[in-house]
Amino acid sequence: MSTTDDRIAKAAGFLLHSPPGEVDDVFNDIRGIVNDDDALQQHIGPVLAESNMQQFLAVEVPEQRSSVLITPYNQVEEGRYLDPNTRTVFRFDHLRREASDAQDGSDLVVAETEELRAALQKSLSSYVASHYSSGTVSVFSHEGSVVSCIVSNRFSPNNYWNGSWRSVWSFNPESGQLNGSTKVRVHYFEEGNVQLDTQSDFAADVEAGRVKDAIAKFEGEFQQGINDGYVMLAERTFRGLRRTLPVTRNKIDWEKIANYKIGGELANADNN
Repeated sequence: MSTTDDRIAKAAGFLLHSPPGEVDDVFNDIRGIVNDDDALQQHIGPVLAESNMQQFLAVEVPEQRSSVLITPYNQVEEGRYLDPNTRTVFRFDHLRREASDAQDGSDLVVAETEELRAALQKSLSSYVASHYSSGTVSVFSHEGSVVSCIVSNRFSPNNYWNGSWRSVWSFNPESGQLNGSTKVRVHYFEEGNVQLDTQSDFAADVEAGRVKDAIAKFEGEFQQGINDGYVMLAERTFRGLRRTLPVTRNKIDWEKIANYKIGGELANADNN
């Protein structure tokens, strides 16, 4: 492997671990490290594709009033994705983040699970609209299961923080098994570098008509667990890091100090 290829291979790994909403910043840093745009564009494509699918990037479907998430579950071939709601296949440029070349994808719709997929898309769209301020959900038929992907991003780089909620749910209609995973990442970087990276998994037997309710229950408990963790962090953990007494092992009498200060100020006033 050449020196340039080696630098790209090492630097590209940073893209996959970049905080939410900061892929462009990391990519620009990589450009400075590699210092060869032609070589970078030649080798970075697969890494950007993996990153975009990992982040559940939402894109507008060409020639349709619809959006869909870019995920491994609706990739029909390299660089091409299916929007099952409009039955459209399109090409997606991961470097420029542009969708194009829309074509009919009706032949890719899985008839056996389409009714369930469409019903779950409708119920989860309502759920996401009522529980997420900026959420998107796409439901796909994938390898005999119905896979639901939810993402909600809040980016505020001017205030030095970015955050992302991602969850993926796979329901097998034959076995009635629902498996899910929810992940939250938050990056706070004002005069420091603090990250929250937490994930929780779920598995249960569920009736097809109760999938949305099971998802809502688990995600609600997961969010409450994060809230409770922050309360414990503030009330117990941080408090444990602080000294109960000063180094002198004596409590400071702030009232006495205040009286000394007032007395000194009055004495100075009399002298003047």
